[in-house]
Amino acid sequence: MDSVTQTIVNYIEQTDVANREDLLSVARIAFLDYLASLAPAENEQAVQDLARFIGAKSSIGSDVGHVMNSTVLSGKVISEGKIDLAIKNVFKADKALYYGFASHYLDFDDAQANLAGHFSTVLYSALLAVLEPTDTWNEFFRAYIIGAELEGIIGSLINPAHRTQGWHSTGTVGVIGAAAAIGALRGLHGESLAQLLSLAATQSAGMFFQSGTDGKSLHAGLAARNGVWAYELLQHTSLRTSTKPFDPERGWFKTIGNITVTSNDIASRWLAPGQLIDPGLWMKVHPYCSAAICGAEAAEIVAQRLYTSDSFLWDDIDRVTVHFPPGADAALRYTSPTTGREGQFSIEYVVYQVLAYGVVQDELFKIDTIDQSVRDYMSRIERVYDLPKVAQTERITKVTVTLKNGDTFTETVNNPKGSPNNPLTLEDIRIKLGLTLKADQIDRVIEAYTYTNEVEPFLQTLRGEGVLHV
Repeated sequence: MDSVTQTIVNYIEQTDVANREDLLSVARIAFLDYLASLAPAENEQAVQDLARFIGAKSSIGSDVGHVMNSTVLSGKVISEGKIDLAIKNVFKADKALYYGFASHYLDFDDAQANLAGHFSTVLYSALLAVLEPTDTWNEFFRAYIIGAELEGIIGSLINPAHRTQGWHSTGTVGVIGAAAAIGALRGLHGESLAQLLSLAATQSAGMFFQSGTDGKSLHAGLAARNGVWAYELLQHTSLRTSTKPFDPERGWFKTIGNITVTSNDIASRWLAPGQLIDPGLWMKVHPYCSAAICGAEAAEIVAQRLYTSDSFLWDDIDRVTVHFPPGADAALRYTSPTTGREGQFSIEYVVYQVLAYGVVQDELFKIDTIDQSVRDYMSRIERVYDLPKVAQTERITKVTVTLKNGDTFTETVNNPKGSPNNPLTLEDIRIKLGLTLKADQIDRVIEAYTYTNEVEPFLQTLRGEGVLHV
């Protein structure tokens, strides 16, 4: 085992978060936010199609029934128009694939600046897939914190070059985090843990050109699945892999980023104070790329000054300028999106909505074709890069609206709702859960979440309320 891998293994084995309520509180709210991001996506056609495919594959040769005579939808077998029974033998790796894809599908899940990607969609999906009935919340959240810590540290070492080169770290780094979390939850040690990290690292993949398509969501699913698959492969076969995945001379960092990472680079960062605290998580109240959150809130503040019930602001707007620090809009790759899906990664589409309706309209991210008239409005929106450069962990955006009469309105935002310094509250998460569940269902979910010691009873409650089908 090389020195860097040994250091990572040691920290995974030895990390104790029992007295780190600051980390645990973020992990708890992040799990509820994960569920609130996953639940509404289960109604999407692509998510249901994946569930159908996974269920059909799992049904072959099983006691579930003849796959040719049944259809699997969100983990249920439907025959002759009614639900017969749940698919109970979905492979663990496929379960992780489904949860990762679904929880990231609407781009409603949390993000983190060092990673320049998404933690929870991969980590919680992988952990749910390998969960045992006796696993406790403390064990579950410890595993999540360890996976997040390793992902964030890796991100801090390889970004922004990794992102600007075109990689999507939710896939490339997420699979390593998934393996670390699984190893922590299942109690792997020494060379067994090193081999798990090794097999995960060699499966790093995910490119950012998939933004605006289902391929981006698939990155999260594949990262979770491949972490689980690596664990199962090593547990149930005689296959053995290298125990030097992070060797400074020829390992993952050198191959992926052409950088040399030392043991001290890991040790000096580990839980100091913790990636969930600094730089922390960005959580969303609307399903679009988190790089647009500051600009959206700035546009909302301007719109509130100008908006009246009988006005359409775009009739009075001459132009809109969105001010970024250099390179801060890299994830917002569409300046003239043609579909709602592409619009999730377009500051122009987000700002257009705010100035047209006063607030973002979530349903507009689902449309197949953006009308030409809307694209004409978006053509009045210009990006400029005249704000001072900020650290990778910071975000700031200014929006300037110039009216046809020459009046100008400007707002700058750097700590919008959902940012680490202005985090979502439990009540905010209740609102997100309300997109799928009724008030009494949410009450039962929150109560079960609060008063159970083991994870499985809570998951049974979720299934009873129509969440977590597979």
